[in-house]
Amino acid sequence: MAGSNLPQANLWEAIVQTGNPRLDSRSGQIAIMLALCLVPLFGVVGLVTDIGYMRFIKMSAQTAAEAAAMATIDDMHATLGGAITSCGGGVVCASTATACTANITTPTNSVQRGCMYAQKHGFNGSNQVTYQSGIGGTPPTATGAASASYWVTFRVIQTVPQMFSAVVGNTSGIVAARSSAAILGASDCVYAMNPNQSGALQIGGSASLTSSCGLFVNSNNTSALGTNGGGTLTAPEYDVVGGVSTHYTLTPSPNTGVSPTTDPLSYLPVPASPPYTCDYTNYSASNWSNPTLSAGVYCGGINVGNNTFTLNPGTYILVGGGLSTQSSNSTITGTGVTFYNTYDSTYAYAPISIAANSNVTLKAPNSGTYAGILFFEDRSAPASSDTYGGGSSAVYQGVIYAKNAAITMYGNSSINTKYTLIVADTISLVGSTALNSDYSLLPNGSPITRIAMVE
Repeated sequence: MAGSNLPQANLWEAIVQTGNPRLDSRSGQIAIMLALCLVPLFGVVGLVTDIGYMRFIKMSAQTAAEAAAMATIDDMHATLGGAITSCGGGVVCASTATACTANITTPTNSVQRGCMYAQKHGFNGSNQVTYQSGIGGTPPTATGAASASYWVTFRVIQTVPQMFSAVVGNTSGIVAARSSAAILGASDCVYAMNPNQSGALQIGGSASLTSSCGLFVNSNNTSALGTNGGGTLTAPEYDVVGGVSTHYTLTPSPNTGVSPTTDPLSYLPVPASPPYTCDYTNYSASNWSNPTLSAGVYCGGINVGNNTFTLNPGTYILVGGGLSTQSSNSTITGTGVTFYNTYDSTYAYAPISIAANSNVTLKAPNSGTYAGILFFEDRSAPASSDTYGGGSSAVYQGVIYAKNAAITMYGNSSINTKYTLIVADTISLVGSTALNSDYSLLPNGSPITRIAMVE
């Protein structure tokens, strides 16, 4: 090679031994760039992995929060139903987030039962699970929900150590979940509870029922809900376990094949139990003029006869004999009253028998344990036939609760009655009845309640 003092063979050997300087420089740059790229790439892959794991923990936390909220409300509803009037005892109220007790084995109230459910789902200790709860209104986190007689909100928080993404400084992350459940007023206000009767809820002849709330028919019969003749039925919702047999098409379409329900007022405590001490016996004021009655124990019941009875507020315990009127000359009025129709070994059970043409204005109390409860029939009473007369001018404001009775209603005033609810074995409408559902007088809304997840 020109200009070289080495032989050609030796020159080539020198080049091979020393390598190409430009090639060595590029290889080093690539190695450095690859090393620099691997660190963030590893961090990104780790971050994706950790986010996936955190998402799994988030789903678990949400499940725990929902289980805790529903366990609390379900237990509260089963034990107290709609009779929740104040905080204390088994009714836990917490205006701010309060930590669950750790390691609960025997819950002493409904909220602790919810805390235990969260614990069973893997979330335990005061730093992980908190609750808020209250009477009336709506949960602070679900203000769009309907007003509740009781609500609870559970929050579950978990700190999750990071694995792969820790190399880029992400040492831990936090997941949080929240759920609220509540006891709300039921959308239905008429319950025919017989499990298999044809026409368990029946509107016949020229009768009509116009309801602002839904109807629930618990019978599995193919004709569980029926109309005949010129009977008409109007309601916003029809929930029927079995089928519908009407002479015209109902609007909206009935919900048939729904699951059976249990006694919606099973939580309600009885006002009195035997042995009874009689305040009055076989009370009939046929020789008195327009008497005023006071609450108490009426052994042998109350017979209005051809008279006008005015009832002071309170609970009237009818031990045998029931409550009866005679004719259009019978008038009975009372505001803030509850009738408990029962019996004992001395006084045989008798139904409620208010004549079709009697004058009736009866309103349930607006507060207390029996807020909204007008008639309460002993749950152990034999099957009977109860008559609620008075025609379209009658006022029955409150719950008529007679789960063993076949009720015939001759009418109810929509003008002067804010709300009427009926729970009976079977129900037959003979007159024009209108049912309202304005529960604004009651502290917790409808006495018949349901549970719902509101968030």
